[in-house]
Order: sequence, then C-alpha cells, then structure tokens
Amino acid sequence: MTGPTNKVVQLSRYGGPENLRTAEIETPAAGRGEVRIRVLASSLNYTEVLIRKHLYPQTAGLKPPFVMGYDVVGDVDQVGEGVTGFAFGDRVADMTVVGSNATYRLLKAKNLTRVPLGVDPAEAATLILSWMTAYQLLHRSAKVKKGDRVLVHGAGGAVGQAALVLGRLAGVEMWGGAFGKHAALIRELGATPVDYDKEDFTRVLPGGFDVVCDGIGEDGYRRSFAALKPGGLLIAIGYSAGVQAKQGMFSILSGIARLYLWRFLPGGKRARFYSINAMRVRHPEWFREDLEHLFRLLESGEIRPRVAERISFDKVADMHRRLEAGGLEGKVVLCPDLPAAA
Repeated sequence: MTGPTNKVVQLSRYGGPENLRTAEIETPAAGRGEVRIRVLASSLNYTEVLIRKHLYPQTAGLKPPFVMGYDVVGDVDQVGEGVTGFAFGDRVADMTVVGSNATYRLLKAKNLTRVPLGVDPAEAATLILSWMTAYQLLHRSAKVKKGDRVLVHGAGGAVGQAALVLGRLAGVEMWGGAFGKHAALIRELGATPVDYDKEDFTRVLPGGFDVVCDGIGEDGYRRSFAALKPGGLLIAIGYSAGVQAKQGMFSILSGIARLYLWRFLPGGKRARFYSINAMRVRHPEWFREDLEHLFRLLESGEIRPRVAERISFDKVADMHRRLEAGGLEGKVVLCPDLPAAA
C-alpha cells in the first residue's frame, strides 16, 4: 500500500456509538479494475445504526474493526490497470454498504455512476441510498402509475420524504404516515399527512390504498394489509425501521420470510419485500440507470434533498446518537475536507 495517510471512521466492536473511532491508516493503491477516489461526501444513514448494533443481515458476518460508510461521492485520483471510461478528476458515486467514511477508498470501476460536476456532492450523496430506495420501490417494485393512491409509513424519515417527492413528480396521490410534529413537512412535500397519534391509517381512505410502503413492520404488517384496497400491494422496505433496532436478528429475518410466504391474500392483496441490495444484485443496470436519473433531477433542480448538517470526522459518533434518537428532518453528511470542530 502506498499514498497519503487515510483518515477513517472505524467500528472497533459491535454496540454503541462509543465504539466508533477515528483512525489513520495507509491509503491503498488502485488494483486492476479499480479506481481510488478522494472522498467528498458520505452520508450517515439509519441503516448504519443497525450495522453498528449487529442487526443488519448483510453485514452480520463482518468482524470488527472495519470502516463504516454506506455510500460515497468522490473524485477519481488514481486509475488501476484495465480500467476504461474513467480518468483522473472524474466525479463518481457508489453504494458500498461499508468502507466509505474515509478520506480515500478503492472502488470497482464497473460499479461506478458518474456525478454531474455542477451538483453539490453532499446533496448527491443523500440520493444513493434513501432516494434510490424510494425511487425503486415506487417505480421498479410497485410500478406506480398516475392517479394511484399510495400511503408511505415513516414519511418524516429520509426514505419517506424522498418517496413523497418522487410520487408527486409521477402524478401519484401521496399520503404520509408520521407523528404530528412532521405534519407541516409532509404538507410542504405535497402529500396528505396521517397523524399516528390521532388517526387510524387503516380508515383514512375509504376503499383502501393501491400501495402501502411500510418500513416499520409493526404487528407483522397486518394493519398495513388492512389499509389496502382489494388487489392492492404492500411493499415492505429493507431493515431501516426504528422498531427493528429493538428486535433481534431472528425476528427480523422471520418477518421477511413471512412476507415471501404471503404471496397472495384474500381479496387479491399482495405483499412484496424490497431490498436495494438484492435488487442491485439482480439488476445492476437498473441501479446505474436510476441513480443517473436522480442525479439529473438534482442537476435540473426538480428535486432538492435536505441536508441537515455537514460534519467532520470527529462528529460521527455524536451524529450516530442523534440518528438513533430520531427526529432529524434531513440527512447528515460526512465531508472529509471539513476541519475538525473546535
């Protein structure tokens, strides 16, 4: 390995935010088929709370210490042998699951998506997990069409906000389920708020919804099924719900398995599980195509993701605490070029 010192955020052992530490390691050189990037932005996602707590199935086999960081935007600063189509200075993005809370990192060239130079890297980073999840669950999984009526649970969160905006752009009638404190934000995003404290979402729309997007999964998704119209579709979203952080791995996996068994229910109601990682494995071309589309929407100003705060390395552990507590109405983004807080 060679190159400048590489600052990273490592998880020393599974557990609380106190197990996140800033370390300095050597910077690896790009191998065949790889590029090295200088990281400009890497967003912090609630999913990383689950990774840190050893509750995320995809990373359950990793043994600490390892570097955190689910997504990344950066500039190519070294090109490995056999790489074509990318050159020094190109701005690129990737979804990495781990390893991107760093100053430098290696990426496989075949997985990269180009980022327009005119967009804010921090805003671009927010699209990679949350907005891609929202876009694909609406357009690839649910295949919504103009005039459909869709309920999104957890609408105050990053995926929920993105789904409301993208649904409105597609001509879909959107309802956002959240606690009352998020009602103004949901209206601002063009959707009808459903207040969990005051309303029974199963009775909000007579006849039921065409699609319910549920990243919470309480009560085994039964109430979300009850909110569907005959022939409606439930999309269960990944592992991102706060309630799942209180469950064990077995409970999470059991819930997913149950959805696969519930292919068709009385009244023609259907259930489908969406995982951004599983869909990327099956359809890698969709991932690049959809992310490029989102970057174009960002470049044109048709979407404007909310960046709650840009932070330096020394703030990552504190931000994990805030993520776990909930209530942020935007993404926190690690920007390695920012100086440490005083």
